[in-house]
Amino acid sequence: MTFHKILVANTGEDSLTLKDGYNLKTIFLSKLIEEKEDNSTQENNQLGPYDIDMGEEGYIYIANSYDNSIMKLDIENIKLLEFIKVGRNPTCIKRFKGKIYVANSDSNSISIIDENTFSLIEDISVGERPTDIQIDEDSLKVFIANGNCYTINVLDLNNEKISSITLSKQPVKMAIEDKRLFVLSYINNGVTNYSNLSELEIEDYKTMMSIDLKGIFANFVKIKGKEVFYLSNVEDGYIYRVFIDDEVNISKIYLGGMPNNIKWDGKTKLYISNILNDDLTIIDESNNQIIENIRVGKEPNGILLL
Repeated sequence: MTFHKILVANTGEDSLTLKDGYNLKTIFLSKLIEEKEDNSTQENNQLGPYDIDMGEEGYIYIANSYDNSIMKLDIENIKLLEFIKVGRNPTCIKRFKGKIYVANSDSNSISIIDENTFSLIEDISVGERPTDIQIDEDSLKVFIANGNCYTINVLDLNNEKISSITLSKQPVKMAIEDKRLFVLSYINNGVTNYSNLSELEIEDYKTMMSIDLKGIFANFVKIKGKEVFYLSNVEDGYIYRVFIDDEVNISKIYLGGMPNNIKWDGKTKLYISNILNDDLTIIDESNNQIIENIRVGKEPNGILLL
């Protein structure tokens, strides 16, 4: 798939940066609220757009972490369509089969929204500080990483039952590929900050691989079909490339600042938002070289490839 546009959520200035070819456009969300014909309710002075996802009809959904809300945006016409309240500090949003799943980090819950009516279906209590949602489309299971405890909740969409996977570390981000669940976790031993990258079988949650890494890693991606991972380290400003063969091989790419969110386009490009440098870095995965640094808004987080 070829992506022609990139959308970045700038948490610190309530804006989106839209890159369309060589053109950059800043979309200020407060202006869209003012332009909306009916009265949208805004709780706080700041919205805090943190994560973004795309709907089936091409609409954009934005999780506003400061305002505890979700926006539905027509990106083609730059128009706010709808606005709904959820739990406190929504930091992750995923759409699947007509429903929108939102992780409310400060409410210890997930909100489920009907995509068609854009109305709240229910709130489900999960573990402490949910930070990530990943959906296994084959088994129809929703995985929720609870960042302040040692569990991943599993919502089975077949029977709407919820269960837990108990870990020895605090999970923060996940990825799914070929019936395998990859988990980035945080380890605090009271002296040194460590992170862990592990692999669990989705069928029985058996741990198949576990690697400890020094430092605080915020996010990661796995290159499909390869045992290659890219992780963003907010402590030292590096992107770490972890290649697992007979042994673990680690190399680094220096970005500086605080690289946070990271996306892969499915081919050769990686996109990394940097919340300290206020830029989006594009890396060529085939040679691990920086292609471009793009200035975006303040404190960029969410990235969406269109």
